[in-house]
Amino acid sequence: MKYQQNIEQEWLIDEQENSLNIVVTTKVSSSKLVELLAHFAAEYGTSNKDIYVQVSEVQFSKDNEVTADKWKKEISQHVFILDALKTKDLPIFSRNHLKEGFTVHSIQELTPQEVDFIQKGENVWFPTRYHPLCYETIADNSLILRRHDELIGWCVVLPSTNQLLMYDNLFVKERYQSLGRSLSLFWHAISIQLKRTQMKYLTFVVDGENEKMLKVLQNKVHVPLVDYQKVTVFKLMKTD
Repeated sequence: MKYQQNIEQEWLIDEQENSLNIVVTTKVSSSKLVELLAHFAAEYGTSNKDIYVQVSEVQFSKDNEVTADKWKKEISQHVFILDALKTKDLPIFSRNHLKEGFTVHSIQELTPQEVDFIQKGENVWFPTRYHPLCYETIADNSLILRRHDELIGWCVVLPSTNQLLMYDNLFVKERYQSLGRSLSLFWHAISIQLKRTQMKYLTFVVDGENEKMLKVLQNKVHVPLVDYQKVTVFKLMKTD
């Protein structure tokens, strides 16, 4: 592992047999990111290895989407830390998005039949990453969503620090997916967090392809926002 820096930025370089992985350890602005990618392309563009660069941007804005010559975006994730009380009071939670027949319950109320249903659903109606039973420890405000007697979603929350809960897994079955139902699960979990714990903050990650959720957050999240970073991995495209 190599460590390098210039006047403003620092990065780590992990060189493997077939790849060179660069992690920029300081947060960057969008304009600085373009400069950095140009620098790495010039420095390592002739290498026969795959070149990856991981960066964390500091601005949350729909206008800061970076496109850079010679680079392909591999992964993009938005990481938010919010004030729980201010989040619960956002206008987007003022409506009841769950119509008759939809109910929210503690994840502890899963029946043996529902556990079996989840096991059979893995890689069929939800991917492995979203398996709600794979966690060793979960917070008390982890929830499930039912429509009548059918399990259709969940919100899994993890203890992170003594002041912070991580909302790690918010899922609604594809047939029933709607932003309103996801927000309802989120709101119920935050409400329980505030009633039952002393934890003031929450964190969660939104995939860069989840445009609907990002659009909502772009317009609403600034009041409770405590910290934010956008983590992106770029791959240098090889030229013939």
